[in-house]
Amino acid sequence: MKRKAPGTPVRPAPTLREIQESLQSAILCRDDAILDLLLDNSRTTRSTLFGVYRNAYTGRLVDVLRHDYPFLREYIGDDYFADLARAFIAAHPSRTQNARWFGGEFPAFLAAASCCANNPELSELAHIEKAVADAFDSVDAPVLGLADLALVPTELWGRMIFKPHPAAALLRNVTNAFTIWKSLKDGNPPSQAARLADPASVIIWRQGLVPLVRVMPYEEAMMWTEASRGVRFDVLCELLAAFDAPEGAAARAAGYLQGWLTSELLTSAETQDRPASITDRTPRREPV
Repeated sequence: MKRKAPGTPVRPAPTLREIQESLQSAILCRDDAILDLLLDNSRTTRSTLFGVYRNAYTGRLVDVLRHDYPFLREYIGDDYFADLARAFIAAHPSRTQNARWFGGEFPAFLAAASCCANNPELSELAHIEKAVADAFDSVDAPVLGLADLALVPTELWGRMIFKPHPAAALLRNVTNAFTIWKSLKDGNPPSQAARLADPASVIIWRQGLVPLVRVMPYEEAMMWTEASRGVRFDVLCELLAAFDAPEGAAARAAGYLQGWLTSELLTSAETQDRPASITDRTPRREPV
């Protein structure tokens, strides 16, 4: 056995924590320092052997994204999806121990990726899939119903402020991503991608345990957006009156509100006593 020269410092054995950190750095950051702790075998090198772990890690995360975005994968094909997934993994190493939350930034990544610049429907389709999953996993919260509002004195209705259910999310789409998503969900060939003449507002929420998705008409989406910001009901009615057909604004607002209540889109309501007006909130005739 070859002896070390006298005076040669003895390198202490790495601790378990140091080994774990080196392993993580090698997988996530392509740091090869871990190779000093490994040995070649008779058939191949330590670099090749450790490459198995690196590839398995990436492959597992690609599978996670396949699971989270099945309609996007079906729409663009598995090969292209895997390419985009690997690019995302390289740019966004996992920072959570729960795989459920790993792909949360995937839609935003697609929106910013130069390779997807001419296909905005990819990001919007992914956003819909993410919002559906988020609605299903959203925290439980009370549901405001028609019976609850029936107990509110009529004179207080104008001062009511409504709080959206935490499962609800409103998306603004410039493409027909919703139509593509619905076609795929129904098991039909996807619609041809197209830009919309006017952006569409897509609402995603959970009714009971079932996530639901629909397109909100422009006026309703405008009212929902302002209601979500804490605007009082009387001001919402004024907004609708300023937008179109003042004589029917209150009835339209009540109709939208009834739809939200029956769909379980709201979680609470409270009264606000301070004055409110529609100053700086008069809507322009442009998509939400």
